[in-house]
Amino acid sequence: MTISNIFIIISAIITALTFFIKGLTNFGINHAFLSESTYHIVLVQFLLYQFLHWGVTHLIFNSLFIYIFWNWLENLIWKRKFIIFFIFNTIFVWISLLLFTSGNTIWISGFCMAILTYFTLELYSKNNPEYKWWITAIVINLAIWFTPWISLVWHLFWSIAWGIFYLYNKEKKS
Repeated sequence: MTISNIFIIISAIITALTFFIKGLTNFGINHAFLSESTYHIVLVQFLLYQFLHWGVTHLIFNSLFIYIFWNWLENLIWKRKFIIFFIFNTIFVWISLLLFTSGNTIWISGFCMAILTYFTLELYSKNNPEYKWWITAIVINLAIWFTPWISLVWHLFWSIAWGIFYLYNKEKKS
């Protein structure tokens, strides 16, 4: 079983729990717990925010994307790097959301932007013209922030985080 598939299972379980445990979605990234100085809750929030979804449709689409592309990426960069990548992105985006968003808006889910950025950079570095389609996907994902409950900061910083991680690994290889 791949790490990606384990993440899908964890996400499904946590999302299912939101139907039975009212208020669980409050553990998405928001400023409420920080402003209340409940730092132990902030830790729980940090551990949960990557796996929460706004319902079954959101979970299905993200899981499908994860199943197709994360498994592919996991095979490309090896499990250890994939785990490091996930942890780095989780911390980077968590801090970015806390610094660059205001109020108590809840931001949950995300990671697809990082994958889109990885494949765009990888295809571009190999002079594969398909990278242009991936740029289109990135632009569309950034544009959806005009819809309610979607965060530009969330999507943009996932993309930036992967760009940093990708360039660091590419530099390390050479």
